[in-house]
Amino acid sequence: MEFSLEVEKPSSILRKLKIKIPANVVKNHFEKGLAEVQKTAKIKGFRPGQVPMTIVKQYYGEDVRHQVFHRLIDNSVQEAVQGQKIQSVGSPKIETPDHKTGEGEHDHTLSEDKDLSFTATIEVMPDVQVKGYKKLKIKQEKVEITDAGVEKVVENLRNSQAELTPVVAARPVAKGDFVDTQILGGLVKDGAVEAREDMKGSKVIEIGSNAWIPGFEENLIGMQQGDHKTFRLNFPADFVEKELAGLEAEFTVTINEIKEKKLAPLDDEFAKQLGYEDLKDLRTKARAFLLQEKTQESDKNARTQLLSTLIEKNPFEVPRAMVEAQTRILAQDWAQELKKQNFDDKAVESIIKNELDELMKRAQTQVMASLVLESVAKQESVVISPEDIATEITKLSASMKVEEEKLHDFYAKNSGRKGDLEFRLRQERTIKFLLDNAEITSVAASEK
Repeated sequence: MEFSLEVEKPSSILRKLKIKIPANVVKNHFEKGLAEVQKTAKIKGFRPGQVPMTIVKQYYGEDVRHQVFHRLIDNSVQEAVQGQKIQSVGSPKIETPDHKTGEGEHDHTLSEDKDLSFTATIEVMPDVQVKGYKKLKIKQEKVEITDAGVEKVVENLRNSQAELTPVVAARPVAKGDFVDTQILGGLVKDGAVEAREDMKGSKVIEIGSNAWIPGFEENLIGMQQGDHKTFRLNFPADFVEKELAGLEAEFTVTINEIKEKKLAPLDDEFAKQLGYEDLKDLRTKARAFLLQEKTQESDKNARTQLLSTLIEKNPFEVPRAMVEAQTRILAQDWAQELKKQNFDDKAVESIIKNELDELMKRAQTQVMASLVLESVAKQESVVISPEDIATEITKLSASMKVEEEKLHDFYAKNSGRKGDLEFRLRQERTIKFLLDNAEITSVAASEK
């Protein structure tokens, strides 16, 4: 396509493409658009394909202008990006003399007798050249497993297998009880209580778990089965649902039933019921589990420190489009986790909305870390071979319990997923290279 082009560089990650498409090109595309419509146009009084061009223009001219406007912009921007070898990120923002992307309604002002001039502002991949990535000074926590830590794991297992049994003799609710309740709640406004659907229902509450807002569980202590109680509390100022933070609420609670947790004796029989040889074997496996968990946490902290140091030593601008894309991924993952915890859609939306700034900060750090690692991988010629891919698929097959051949077939048919797998392996290998070349000092957890 014929057009003139001027390229400006407002920053390291922005390119402004000033494009002018001559009037003759605009007119040519407009006339072709009308001709295409004429072939199938159905207007009363004319046979299909026989409608005069003046009538076609009268009826369909604005629609054709709309289509031609976007087609000319899209095609010219694409040609300019390819011709200039620009690594664009996200969608371009278009600015014409009459309109800017995202500002008001677009009137698609296009005249087939005039030049079409516009500016396309494009974000581009930053040119990241990481320096000083060897011999980074990293402090890594020592992994120490204590007997007390092992017993805590065992006790958690024991608690997970506990039975809740109804209290037989009449007695008041005490700390440690599990109370089956019926709750009615609402917000206090001008002395009146406005009931809320999300503040009522049947709930089993562990007294002393501190899972509810401060004061709620304490108000149930001393009540007995069948009792009703109404009380008012304020939501904490830092409550996870910001719309409720600091507000006063009134709750009416009915105690349906009081239950106690019954723990099985900690002996060989208990261990066998869980699939272990005996209590000694359970403790041995618990120690191994704890060692693996703490080692993974220590390694994760070392990697985080490594990447933070690299980013600090090599600052650069990040395209907003990349940060926004990663933010969406983080938000989707978090939404799924919240739903697993039985948060309803409204609560999930509120939580994510209120934490969006924090999510964007995390997303920016992750994008920067990824770009830093790619720069190092390029400088150190870190390459993932077909054999590396095959080895990883074998591991995935075992962990996912999926036939290896099916996984090979899946990645062979999905080049994008295979590219994601290769990217992950390259990033992991690059991190290993950086850690192998870092100066790591082992410290106690409190020293870090």
